[in-house]
Amino acid sequence: MQKEPYNILKKLASETAGRSRPLFVVLALLVVMFEAGAAPARNMSGGVADYILKRCEYLEQFRKVPVCSTCVASQITIPKFYMDRNYTPAWTSEKLVKQMVEAIKDSYGHGLNPEDYHLSAIRGLRKKIREAQAKAHDIADLDVLLTDALLRLSFHLYYGKVSPESLDPNWNFKRKILDRDPALYLERVISSGNVTKDLNRLWPHHPYYTLLRAYLKKYRRFARNPWPRIPFKRTLKPGMKGPDVALLRTRLAAEEFFKEKTPAEQLDIFDELLEKAVKDFQIHHGLEPDGIVGKNTNRVLNQPPSFEINKIRVNLERARWILHDLPPKFLLVNIAAFKLFYFEDGKKKWSCKVMVGKPFWKTPIFRATVEYVVLNPYWVVPPGILRKEIIPQIKRNPGYLEKNNMEIVDAKGRWINPRSINWKRMNPDRFPYIIRQKPGHRNALGRIKFIFPNNHFVFLHDTPAKALFSRNIRAFSHGCIRVEKPIELAGILFKGSRKWTIEKIKEEINTGKNKIIHLERKMPILILYWTVVINQNNTITFLKDIYNRDRKILLGLDTPLNMAFENSRKAPIT
Repeated sequence: MQKEPYNILKKLASETAGRSRPLFVVLALLVVMFEAGAAPARNMSGGVADYILKRCEYLEQFRKVPVCSTCVASQITIPKFYMDRNYTPAWTSEKLVKQMVEAIKDSYGHGLNPEDYHLSAIRGLRKKIREAQAKAHDIADLDVLLTDALLRLSFHLYYGKVSPESLDPNWNFKRKILDRDPALYLERVISSGNVTKDLNRLWPHHPYYTLLRAYLKKYRRFARNPWPRIPFKRTLKPGMKGPDVALLRTRLAAEEFFKEKTPAEQLDIFDELLEKAVKDFQIHHGLEPDGIVGKNTNRVLNQPPSFEINKIRVNLERARWILHDLPPKFLLVNIAAFKLFYFEDGKKKWSCKVMVGKPFWKTPIFRATVEYVVLNPYWVVPPGILRKEIIPQIKRNPGYLEKNNMEIVDAKGRWINPRSINWKRMNPDRFPYIIRQKPGHRNALGRIKFIFPNNHFVFLHDTPAKALFSRNIRAFSHGCIRVEKPIELAGILFKGSRKWTIEKIKEEINTGKNKIIHLERKMPILILYWTVVINQNNTITFLKDIYNRDRKILLGLDTPLNMAFENSRKAPIT
């Protein structure tokens, strides 16, 4: 059916009614003629295509259509897909339908919700068809639901279900979207006869994603047999004895941290094997591995498996956002792990500890490119710190600037005498100058900083406060990232350079002079937030969500889906 000319005729007829009777009559007759000739042209055998057409018209008009207690909401793509195929059913192969149902069920293993892809409704309609109780509208409904499920699941496996832009307006990880009509994508996948193969190409085939899926399965198995709770009556330490020690052993065995068979007379003794199991548990859950069961360890021991399950699901979603188009060489900061990594050809080549922003001064998530380094940098005090901290300090202590090796300059870098300023009357919000800390061993940025231009004014830098790297939770900065091994990082960035070796960089630092050095090869840097990480032995560690960012992603994953892949008329793959 040529639907667009028909709609134009109907619109013109309605607009001319009551204004131009002769024209209205002619247009009305054309509409009747068009309708009379439409049915044979559509080849709608059995009425199934008629019902598909009705579903599409309803979808275009009302933006979503309720089908069997679920909802199709692909307002543009679904109608276009069926119009292109003259509203004939697409899912005529039982083999293809079975593949799609299996793919929907398998979405559970990706941390997604199969009901977002109409699983119950599809099962109900298939049951009616098997029992020969289905009518034409049931077959039409099943066809539309399967098509919508394919569209949604394709999008979610490739891009993720939750929009990162909706959580963070500064999100700048631009994914490669190929300029292709999604209706053509649907037609290609369905006509290929192998939905399984096409869908399996979409999710990230990365070791991290694969391992998370394995642990998701593992913790769901734990959830079916919840472990015992351990009442906290005392701190448990190696050498202690009692029924609570035996209960601890049982609890660790339930999470597969204690596999050795213990003689009955040893069950209630906190021996070396139990101490090792406690330390392994603590490492796994991001705790200080001291082998002692205090309040913090006891609290995590009593968490239900659903806590870990949700954490894994959240990080699988993050992986779908990120792990597709990684550069061959890049730096990666994991804020939640307080770590900086260097990756080359998909392998971790180097890492070191970092400090990140306090919860009030959160380090943002973004992608940038390291372009140059600054030796013996000045620290220009950011406006927020200047207003809230530095100027109030100067008002209380006139010698603050000199004590901290700071100076005042104007916009052209000219020195300003601090005694020329009436500090008592100075409004911190209207301070007309720049305060900066001069280069030196006490400089807040240390002896080197690494610049990747960005709107957040965030960069990597050295720090004189080396002792803080020994802490387990290292959220101390105002948003910038302090690096434990800055000279080693410089060596990575200048690798292959004849002019700037590590020795030459050290020599230049020792001069005490401020100097900018541009990289011969710029380096991508990804500043990310992962609360589950892989260890060297292919185990994982659950990290503390210091910025409380997991909650919103989990909420998005658990919220029933209303819209699919609509605003962009693009396909997820070629």
